Amino acid sequence: MNWRLIFYRNISRQCSLEKFIDNLPNEDAKEVVASIAALRELGNKARRPLADYFEDSIYELRARRLKKRFRVLYTFAGKRTILLLTGFIKKSKAIPPREIKKARALKKDYLERKKGDKNG
Repeated sequence: MNWRLIFYRNISRQCSLEKFIDNLPNEDAKEVVASIAALRELGNKARRPLADYFEDSIYELRARRLKKRFRVLYTFAGKRTILLLTGFIKKSKAIPPREIKKARALKKDYLERKKGDKNG
């Protein structure tokens, strides 16, 4: 049974991950989409080299094509639900601090808006 995927969207319904994928060359985009599809099937059973825990309940999904390394940061957002936060091309050994900060902010925003929807 597949997991439910939610692409994070800001209050204006824009999705930075979709924009990231759309701006990749076609073959690179296919690799990222294939990794997302594999995550959808595996969910919390996804392990290296496909996925790995990062920190603060944030995980990294990995895709590679030629010498390019792509990452999608995600978190679990309920029973059998994965929230895809942001994507980027990894150019160094460590995940860039700005991407970590962005993922945390998107996760926080999603959870606050979700909580507000339940109370309002």
